[in-house]
Amino acid sequence: MRHYEVNFIVNPVLSGDEVKATAENIQKEITGAGASIVHVDEIGLRQLAYPINKRSTGIYYNIEFACESSEWLVKFELNLKRNENLLRFLTVKLDKYGVKYNDDKRKGLIGSRSKKKEAPAPSAVAPDELIDAVSAPEVVDLDA
Repeated sequence: MRHYEVNFIVNPVLSGDEVKATAENIQKEITGAGASIVHVDEIGLRQLAYPINKRSTGIYYNIEFACESSEWLVKFELNLKRNENLLRFLTVKLDKYGVKYNDDKRKGLIGSRSKKKEAPAPSAVAPDELIDAVSAPEVVDLDA
């Protein structure tokens, strides 16, 4: 079974319902071709690296899916090109390392910041004890 990932940017001018409807239409098209959707990730509104169609932001989506044959992908990408609600899209075939990376990322093994072990807080010490703990330099009398 082959694994693919399609990333697309939806026009931010659309309403929330139109954005979700666009993403659902793409998901229906994927499942209608006989592929199974592994994971859908709505990344959200992000700043674009460069303006696209006079837009500086876009709503990012990532859909990972698996299918037996890839003949339908040409027609699928043509439909994505024709979709006026999309600013850009990219379809990528995942190798075994990409599939494992995505699985680990969903499980939280990759991408989440691990909590550092906190150093124990210093105990409360009275100021007099600090002075005693720090050895003061010895004063040497040079006249003697």
